[in-house]
Amino acid sequence: MWEMELLRTRLRFVCCALAAATVGGGAVAARATGVPIDGFLPFVGIGLTDEFVDDIDFFPYPAFGTSGTQLGAGGTPFYDVALLDTGAAASLITTAADANFNIAGPYPGESDGFRGTEFITIGGATGFLQARISDPLGLYANGLQARTSAGSELSMNGANLSGQTNTSIATLPVESDLPNILGLPFASQYATRIRNSLPQIFELNGKTVRAPAIDFLELGTGSQHGITRKAPMSLLGDAPSNPFYFLNFNGGLNDAWENPSQPTVVAGGHFLNINAANDGSSISGSQFFFDTGASVTVLSELTALQLGVDVGVDEPDFSLQIIGSGGISEEVPGFYIDSFTVLATGGSVTVSNVPVLVFDVTNPASPGNVVPGIVGTNVFAGRDIIIDPIPSLGGGGVSAGVYISDPVTTDRNWTTAAASAAWHTGGNWSGGATPNLTGIANVRHVGGGHQEAVLSTAAEAYEVNISGVDPAQRMTVRVTAAGSLTVYSGINVEQYGGLEIEGGVLDAQYVEVGENATLTGAGTIRTGSGPIDGQVENIRGTVAPGDGSTTPLEIVGRYSNGENATLQYTLEGPHAGTEYGQLSIDGPAAWGGTLQVDFATGYKPYIGDEFTLAVYESFGGDFDLLDLPGEVSWDLSLEANALVLTALTGKLPGDIDDNGSVDAADLASWRAGYGDPGKRSYDFLLWQREYAGGGALGAVPEPASLVLAGLAAMFGGAITRRRR
Repeated sequence: MWEMELLRTRLRFVCCALAAATVGGGAVAARATGVPIDGFLPFVGIGLTDEFVDDIDFFPYPAFGTSGTQLGAGGTPFYDVALLDTGAAASLITTAADANFNIAGPYPGESDGFRGTEFITIGGATGFLQARISDPLGLYANGLQARTSAGSELSMNGANLSGQTNTSIATLPVESDLPNILGLPFASQYATRIRNSLPQIFELNGKTVRAPAIDFLELGTGSQHGITRKAPMSLLGDAPSNPFYFLNFNGGLNDAWENPSQPTVVAGGHFLNINAANDGSSISGSQFFFDTGASVTVLSELTALQLGVDVGVDEPDFSLQIIGSGGISEEVPGFYIDSFTVLATGGSVTVSNVPVLVFDVTNPASPGNVVPGIVGTNVFAGRDIIIDPIPSLGGGGVSAGVYISDPVTTDRNWTTAAASAAWHTGGNWSGGATPNLTGIANVRHVGGGHQEAVLSTAAEAYEVNISGVDPAQRMTVRVTAAGSLTVYSGINVEQYGGLEIEGGVLDAQYVEVGENATLTGAGTIRTGSGPIDGQVENIRGTVAPGDGSTTPLEIVGRYSNGENATLQYTLEGPHAGTEYGQLSIDGPAAWGGTLQVDFATGYKPYIGDEFTLAVYESFGGDFDLLDLPGEVSWDLSLEANALVLTALTGKLPGDIDDNGSVDAADLASWRAGYGDPGKRSYDFLLWQREYAGGGALGAVPEPASLVLAGLAAMFGGAITRRRR
């Protein structure tokens, strides 16, 4: 049926994007002063109740404040976070949320709970899956500014929630990567106010949640909250404002509302009017789908072609992977276009240097066709908006629109020319105050040689941008062990900028390392928002775990090493965390670009030494270039959960002075240089074991081994690669 086809083509999840290898050939322009790749993620809190119409009535009804019985295991109301996604044709919950809400029951009057017996196939940009349809119930939500507590679990005040009774949702299978979704059937019944001027950051189940404050207001009241700029919005499709579920008549007329054959859906979507320009080409008045579940803006292949971008010929500026209902997509090409305008009365909104993805997405208002594009939340980064989908009734009444504020953030610029200065000193910033969660921290080189801003206490910002001038005038933000930096949006390390971690903690939606930029040191980088992981994306810079330290650089989220990026290590011995830095990734890794390995002065590995350079949950891609020490032959193994480098040639075990034999002279060498690389406790124990064993391994290498060593010297070291 056509409603099922809408579900198959409408439910997407563009916002959860895994940055893959950057593939552009030219310089990447700084994005921090333009539009970020990742926009805000509009999370809300949701709860469920037993409210439904015990009759043949398939329409949902708005409700303010819960009534009836709230769902939750053991009779305790349960609340969870959900992504407000106006591009989703139905509301969804995860398998874990289904269990925590105790959908299966029993409840008073519902001994079998609210878990239906029917399934539906849903899908989007990346594939399809089967979701179980619930019986009709009550679905309530509010912004996370209304939380009463968080930590191990979320608490809300049910009396302050806005809801939708007599609605049917669907439960995602356990293998789905999607979070809970509050879809358009809910959002179509309210004017939704999204305030980035009140950013919310808190911890829930060990994850940092970042979200704007969100309120659900009465339809038609969008103009009553102090924002005059209005982008006219078209409600297109057969029924974009009339959500409904499908009754199940398989058992006749009795209890036809039990076990709906389809969840509550809408047939259509919201569209904004867009102008765009790039390289002398332009489009005008094109209707783009508006999707709050998309954190990045999208062009169809045809629209891109109209703007002078041919995905079949042109090299992308970057590429992303999209996590959707069917899993992780292949790399999607991304480009920067010159300008993007949302047409609005009271002053259209134009943004420049705009990152866009190029791929075709089915049109929810015209199944079988594609939308010209999608307006992602990155276009509205740093602004408040109110989405009011009130259907026009004529007679000069209000019409649907998106009300868009002026920017709600404040620039805080680094002003001191000191070589080293404290982040927390207000006098080092414009305006005489350190950045807060609505302050954009522009840490740019001011004067003299190298500069650094030292962060040794807890700090916060809306966004952080770091840049220098040239190789002799770099600008670095250094986070000490006592320091932490929490960011609502992202950290952009731009040209000749540096981010150095000395045991401290960074917490941001994403971190990007640009051309000639560096990310070094050891500590923790937490990314993402709630159930959606973020990423550390090395676009064209250098990431050096443990540089100047020997403890791991831990990334909570994804890591991407782009085609023009470098992952760099310095080896002092074979022990991760004490003799070389390790990249520890609590998520997937995307490999590309250059792997560069150097030896510390005086160090050379023993034959068979292994170096676990990185650990991760899964990986994709491969390095384009291996820049490894030539005096040793190497094997690089891309294992399922680890990146392992093995020395195939090198010193004999115990041969501390590297003269081809294990003898008493090695002990003298060890004593003379104790503490230096290759002359530590491990080396002594190895020498002791080999020497005490009678010197069987201390013989001069056989001729074949000498030939091998000679070939390694002639050809700069042999390298093998393995994937497991």
